[in-house]
Amino acid sequence: MMDPKSRRRPRTPPWRGVAVALISPALVTALAIPYAHPSRSVVAVLYVLSIVIAARIGGSLAGVGASVVSFLALNYFFTPPLHTFEVGTVEDVAALIVFLVVSMIVGFLYSSADAARSRSEQRELEARLLHRLATRLLSGDPPEVALAAFGSGVVELLGLAHCEIETVFSGAPAEAPRESVRSEPSREVVLLARGSEIGTMRLWFGSHGRLGDGEEQLLDSLATQLALALESMRLSLEVRRAELEVSATRLKAALFSGVTHDVKTPLAAIMAAATSLIDGRGFSEDEQRDHLETIKQEAERLHRVVNNLLDVARLRAGALVATKVPSPIDELMESVVHRLRLSLGTREVEIRVGDEVPEIPMDVVQIDQVLTNLIENAIKFTPDGGPIFLSAVGHPGGVRVTVEDRGPGIARTDRDRILEPFETGRTAKSGTGLGLAISKAIVVAHGGRLWIAEAPGGGAAITFELPCEFDVLPEAVIDDRAGTGR
Repeated sequence: MMDPKSRRRPRTPPWRGVAVALISPALVTALAIPYAHPSRSVVAVLYVLSIVIAARIGGSLAGVGASVVSFLALNYFFTPPLHTFEVGTVEDVAALIVFLVVSMIVGFLYSSADAARSRSEQRELEARLLHRLATRLLSGDPPEVALAAFGSGVVELLGLAHCEIETVFSGAPAEAPRESVRSEPSREVVLLARGSEIGTMRLWFGSHGRLGDGEEQLLDSLATQLALALESMRLSLEVRRAELEVSATRLKAALFSGVTHDVKTPLAAIMAAATSLIDGRGFSEDEQRDHLETIKQEAERLHRVVNNLLDVARLRAGALVATKVPSPIDELMESVVHRLRLSLGTREVEIRVGDEVPEIPMDVVQIDQVLTNLIENAIKFTPDGGPIFLSAVGHPGGVRVTVEDRGPGIARTDRDRILEPFETGRTAKSGTGLGLAISKAIVVAHGGRLWIAEAPGGGAAITFELPCEFDVLPEAVIDDRAGTGR
C-alpha cells in the first residue's frame, strides 16, 4: 500500500488562493501596526514571508496577488506620508518598486519550484504504481490480481472512491476495493494499444468531485502506460497459449507414434506365431513351445504398454501409491532378468549384488516394473551379444540399484528431459517415452530418487535409490521430486 502522505495534494480551489493573497499580508500588517516606528526593512521581510506562504498554499497567482497587496500595504501604512498612497521621496519610490519586483519574483520562483516538486512527486508515484503492476505480472500473479492491485494504486493516488479495469482478453473486470459508489462510473477511459482498444478503465470520483488539470495529466499517463502493459500481457498470453498448443500437439504425436509402434510390433509377432500354429504342419513339440512362448512374451509386452499408460493416468491423478513390504532386491532382480530372457536374446546380463544389501520396504509389483522398464531400455541400446550390467549395493540409509548398458549413452542435456512423460532420447528410434518417467515416479513414491549418468565403460547408467525406512513422502514432495529428479 502507498503511504497516504505520498498521495497527490488535492487541487486548490480558486477562492482559497484569493483568500490567502489577502489574509497573509493583512496578518503582517496587523502585527506591525501596534509598534510605534517599526523598521520598514523588517516589515518588508515579513511581507516577503507572507508572499511565500501565499504562493505555497494558493499557487503562483496567489503569490502575485499577495505581492501587490503587500506593496500597497507597505506604501499606505509604513511609508511617509502615512495613511496615503503618496510617496514623499524618490528613494522611497525606488524602494517600493524594487520591493514589488523582488516580491513578485520570489513568489513566482517559489511557486514554480513547488510545482516542479509536485511534478517530481507525481512522476515518482506514477513510477511506483507501474512498478507495482510490473512486479505483480512478473511474480506470476493472474492478470486479474495484478490489475486489481493497479486499480487500488489509482484509487489511492487520485483519491477516488473506486476503480475498475476490464480487458478484452480477460473475463470479469478487475476491481479495486470498493467504497460507496454511484451505480454509473464518473469517467470511462478507453485503453488503446497500437490503435486498437485493449481495455477500459472506469473511475468513480465519489466526494472528490472531479480531477484537476495535473491529475488529468497523471491519469492520461497512467492510462497510456497501462495500455502498453496490457498489450504486453496479451502478447505473453498468446505466446503461452501457442506454446501449450504446440506442446500438446507434440505430445499427442509422440504418444500416437510410440503407442502405435509398441502395440503394432507385439501384435504382429503374436499374429505370426498364432498363424503358424494354426496353418503349420509337422511342428515339433519344441517348435510349438517356441511359438507359444513368443505369444506369451509379446502379450506380456502389450500388457506392460497398457500398464504404463494406466500408470501415467494414475500419476496425473495423484493416485500412485506404494504398498511397502520388506523384500530382497536381489531375488527380484533375478526374477525380472529370467522373465525377460527372450527379449534379451544373445545379450548377457551380469548381476552384481553387494555383500550387505538389506531387505528393502517396497511395493514388489511397482519395483518389478521399474527394473523391467530399465532393463528393456538397456536392451534397446545394446547390440546383440553385448553386455548389460545390473548391480545392487548398500549405502547409508538404503540400497542403490544401477542398470548399465554399452550403447551410445545419453547426452547430458537430455538426461533430465527424458525423465518426463512422452520424452525420448535423440538416439531412440521408437517408444512412448513413458517407461523412464513412470520408473522415476514410482521410485519417488517410495521416498527415493532416480537419475541418469554415464557408465564407466561407456553407455548409460540409470540408478535409483530406495530407503530402508517405511516412511512415504508427502504428495507435495512426491510431485516436486517427480518433476526434478532430485
